[in-house]
Amino acid sequence: MNTLSWADARAAVTTAVLTHAARGTDTVPVSEAVGRTLATAVTSPMDVPHYTSSAMDGFAVRGSGPWRLLATPVQDAAGRNIHRTGGTLEPGEALPVLTGSLLPTGAEAVVRSEDAEVSCSGAQLHAAQPAVGKDIRPAGQERSAGAELLAAGVRLTPRHVAMLCAGGIDEVEVWRRPTVACAFTGNEIVRSGVPGPGEVRDAFSVSFPALLESWGASVISAEPVPDDPVAVEYWLRRPTTVDADIVVVTGGSGHSTQDFARRFILRAVSDDGEVLASGVACRPGHPTLIARRGAQLIIGAPGNPFAAHVALHSFVAPAVAAFTGAEDAPAVGLFSGVCATDVAPLDRDRVRLVPAVLRAPGGAGGTGAGGSGGVNATDGTTAAPIPGSHSHMLTGYATADVLLIVPPTGLTAGDAVEYLAL
Repeated sequence: MNTLSWADARAAVTTAVLTHAARGTDTVPVSEAVGRTLATAVTSPMDVPHYTSSAMDGFAVRGSGPWRLLATPVQDAAGRNIHRTGGTLEPGEALPVLTGSLLPTGAEAVVRSEDAEVSCSGAQLHAAQPAVGKDIRPAGQERSAGAELLAAGVRLTPRHVAMLCAGGIDEVEVWRRPTVACAFTGNEIVRSGVPGPGEVRDAFSVSFPALLESWGASVISAEPVPDDPVAVEYWLRRPTTVDADIVVVTGGSGHSTQDFARRFILRAVSDDGEVLASGVACRPGHPTLIARRGAQLIIGAPGNPFAAHVALHSFVAPAVAAFTGAEDAPAVGLFSGVCATDVAPLDRDRVRLVPAVLRAPGGAGGTGAGGSGGVNATDGTTAAPIPGSHSHMLTGYATADVLLIVPPTGLTAGDAVEYLAL
């Protein structure tokens, strides 16, 4: 039985994806690119700004004043593009411009409207002599054509997309989103209402797809499967499941006679695959099974809710990140911090993943709402374990900012500690 350490299991998942997975790229319009990871760098097709323009409402001038005004200030501009003013200025001439307007050839500066005075006849402009270049935006001021806008591997945000659109980019090449098929096994699971004795509520069918989609995956199925050998094997071998890039099964990953998921996952990978880890030395999540069927990664997660979510964060998140080229995403990386309290050692050689909140210097509490954003605790911030770390509990997970990675020897307050952002 090849039980791997928690760190080695995460590395094995990443290696399997990079070595065997059917990764690919898509070309998508920027309107659909938020959350996708760039497969290639994006370079600017033009200077930005791509023409020399006015930085203020006012008057483009050339030479010394007073200036002969070639036109009256812009009025009644509704429905017209009045920024393409252009033209040519000779020495001693001025032309009204608006912010962003194309400057006429020869313009040396812009006199702001509030600093200018137009003669009663409207033929002359009077103002203090501006410095050459005053309130002019030169072409290429922000960047030149051919400059790199974004490097490969950047996960696109709305801010990135705004810059791409402004820079004349219509589409980008991104890593293909991996498809994921999820099965939630168990005859005791009920999907709605208050469960009765011997029943438990479904804790996965909403949260798992939401997490997977937030990491950049595309969930193609997420459904209950009975604890029945025929049903489990059928689900694993049906075309929809076989065609997925990643398969996640909750429940049935243990070693009892009723753990059908483990039995049929092992059978499914026997011809064209391998078992990467028959268990992981972590708590919760020890029964997690990690295997490969051809190019497909299969994760058999425990049925207890916290343990299953730990397996998802620990092993499926890095698989999705490797697939999409986002290995440095906050949901995947380990961050360094300081432990706020003692954590007792464990009597087994397993790391523990413990819900914790981040505390700012001075003792202020963390968010208590989950989601640290991957903040490193290098500024005096500490990570404090909170109750609710048993494999069947979800309160700690729901209210934590991070999962502390606690070594078997435990921790003492003030120890350096690594954590996984939620």
